[in-house]
Amino acid sequence: MRFRAPEGPARGRRRAGLRMMKETTLFKCGVGRADMTPPVGIPHILWGARAVDLAESVHLPLRATALCLENGSERLLICDLDLTGLPTGVCDEMRAAIERETGVPAQDVSIGATHTHSAPVWNAETTNGLTPDMPGMELMPAWREKCRQAVLSVARAAVESLKPARVASGYGTSEVTLNRRFSTPEGRMVVSPHQGGLRDTTILLLRFDDLDGNTIASVVGYGTHPIVLAHQNTAISAEFPGALKEGVEKLIGGTCLFLQGSAGDQIPFEALSGDVRLAERIGNRIAADAATTLAAMSPMNHRMEYSHVVESGAPLGLHKRTVLPDNPATVRTARAVAELPVKPFEPIEVLEERAATTKAELQALKAAGADHATLADVHFRARRADIMLVMAKRVQGVSTVPIEIRALRIGDAVLVSAPMEIFSATGLAIRAASPFPVTFVGGYTNGTEGYLPPADCYAEGGYEVELACYVAKNAEAVFRQTAIDLVRALHAA
Repeated sequence: MRFRAPEGPARGRRRAGLRMMKETTLFKCGVGRADMTPPVGIPHILWGARAVDLAESVHLPLRATALCLENGSERLLICDLDLTGLPTGVCDEMRAAIERETGVPAQDVSIGATHTHSAPVWNAETTNGLTPDMPGMELMPAWREKCRQAVLSVARAAVESLKPARVASGYGTSEVTLNRRFSTPEGRMVVSPHQGGLRDTTILLLRFDDLDGNTIASVVGYGTHPIVLAHQNTAISAEFPGALKEGVEKLIGGTCLFLQGSAGDQIPFEALSGDVRLAERIGNRIAADAATTLAAMSPMNHRMEYSHVVESGAPLGLHKRTVLPDNPATVRTARAVAELPVKPFEPIEVLEERAATTKAELQALKAAGADHATLADVHFRARRADIMLVMAKRVQGVSTVPIEIRALRIGDAVLVSAPMEIFSATGLAIRAASPFPVTFVGGYTNGTEGYLPPADCYAEGGYEVELACYVAKNAEAVFRQTAIDLVRALHAA
């Protein structure tokens, strides 16, 4: 079946496709997990305000986790990686490798990043003014290969561990997140907790049990930036998502996956710290909130009814559980491509010169043994120059960029994802328009393409609009409508 979204106004074009999977009552799931923690001494350079360039310790390990779902003769895979993000091309390569390894079609593989900001940058050699010959850079190729092998390993394990299962879905809530677009008294838009801004405290929850009632896996989806640890932190860490997953597994059992949500303008209420204990507390709080609802879910279709009395010190009225026939756990996938209009940039030559100048300045200061205060000024300028250049190159010579939006139906729930940093307003709007009982909208999936701010943010300015974004202010409306049309078509199929 093919689905084509209607043409919109001049804001951009939308094209879409829908592929349904066969349905069967024999629903199966399997999981896999592997370590991909890098060694101490690897570049740790995401933050422009950092004091050191190399990781000095490991706080929480980085892991790859995969969930395989089977319905009939077809399968799909959801992978959760404790990384900030992956280049879109790298995700494409990994998905193709998974298909060769497991037989699961690449188009049915989702690779999501938890978006921890305490992991190495995948392409560190071209980031923040660094060069391939700088200390620690020799560790990068082996670590990247370790990640690739971990992804293949967990995909294979998830497929090989498939077993009959039941699924339940629902919502929880956690008050951890706040809006992060804060206007200073001087009127400057910065990244900081903002008590009065829009936020989304909803948690997506899925629980998969085997036929004996043992939990195989759970999925927790929540939208807030893993920047509890910031430039002060020198430890490799899966951040609050790592602590969250460990907490849910202790409380519920099975293997927990974390899906990052519409976190583009969200931040934990305590953040931007160097205290690793704070990341643990934030993760544990969301885990406890999630586990409260997960524990109350019942994937088994059953009825409780009075049975008989057992005489004891007090007469005991016992009930019995009657297991009812399972409802089919529908699994379908759908994909749409939104053609997002792009914004203008300075000429590439100007941006390249600026990036090269800051890189040379940074290298010269390091060679001269400059102090941290001096280096800090160049660090952030080099970081910003790199980001701007990457964004400009991505859209050089084009007026729109195709962005794939994916929708995955699992029973009564639909998971919508894209390789963007989506804002809470977008996620809330898609969920409000969705006909599904449970809807989740997440980013950081199958690539990294920058922020997707709503139109009203452009006049306010800030990092998300001015630097880490290549789309025009009307792009979010195109994306939102494409996603809504896709979800509605999936529900009607």
